[in-house]
Amino acid sequence: MNVSSLFRHTLSGAALAVLMGATALGQTVTTVPVGAMTYTFPATTQVTTTYISIPLTNPAVYTLPVASLTANTITFSGTPFPSGGLAQTGSPFFARIATGAQAGRTMLITANTTSTITVDSTDNSSQTTGLDTSGWAVAAGDRIEIIVGDTLASLLGDNTGSNPLLFIGSTSPFAADTVGLYNKTTGKTDNYYFNTTSGYWRPLATNVNSNSVIIRPEVAINITRQSGMPQVSLIITGDVPYLPYLTKVTGGSTSVFSGFRYPVDVKLNALAYNGWIKSNSVFSADTVNVYNPQTGKFDVYFQRLDNGLWNKVGAGTNDQSNVTIVGGVGFSITKTGTVSGSASYLYNSLPYTL
Repeated sequence: MNVSSLFRHTLSGAALAVLMGATALGQTVTTVPVGAMTYTFPATTQVTTTYISIPLTNPAVYTLPVASLTANTITFSGTPFPSGGLAQTGSPFFARIATGAQAGRTMLITANTTSTITVDSTDNSSQTTGLDTSGWAVAAGDRIEIIVGDTLASLLGDNTGSNPLLFIGSTSPFAADTVGLYNKTTGKTDNYYFNTTSGYWRPLATNVNSNSVIIRPEVAINITRQSGMPQVSLIITGDVPYLPYLTKVTGGSTSVFSGFRYPVDVKLNALAYNGWIKSNSVFSADTVNVYNPQTGKFDVYFQRLDNGLWNKVGAGTNDQSNVTIVGGVGFSITKTGTVSGSASYLYNSLPYTL
């Protein structure tokens, strides 16, 4: 069974249903397509791991032009926000840059006044890239969208009547579904399960309430299910991406678990990341790594320099360009060589026309 058959994915109304938005100042903005994605996890007969990404986002609650900025703050005209209201534990908000040089960059809001937001300019990585980066700076007038983020509890439930638990909890992580979130700062995966005795999500080894752990929109989620688990479905609704996402990488052969981040299937040959390094050897190429549940390992793909075709490690020079990357699947990217500044943000053109 391949990764795409571990769950059934559908996109409903992505090109037809539209949501007319309005900015906080009452101005009409461009229509944004909305849709729904369903991830179906079949009943298990063995331990099964699936990697997913969440391409759809919550609608913007504010859309405002930049008045001024620093390396990690953006100030807007007037007083559009409740002080501290965009940076409360358990209720994350993100700032998505919608126009200008950094369009597609999405950052966690860590603090706010009534007119200024402070953002995580590391993009959850070990490297800082300022909003005012020379030659790639946010400018006055660029449009910023404030969107509501998700946590473990908000996305996957907290076992209450109004917010039922999606996956199976237990008193032990060995009998529960576990959810892993890649931490780009540490380069490791943080794993959680819902403890039915404690009544909250917690790490595997420590009893710490983790309901408010943030699920960043760019991070792949790995879900490991024990043998004998029933079929469950995760339904996501939200805005369909209307501009290319930026995905932060630092390079140096450090993998970043993310995904294609668009709600449609694509072939490997449709991947055309900026600055992508091709090589006839995997040891000097950028790679896309897709989890294979049959082997319990990642299939590693790289693009050849001599002919542009995609090869898979262990499959010789057989052309893999038509291998399908399923919309909503999570995978990892390994960038060879250290990169910084604007070069550390990968993007791929939209694979569809809105």
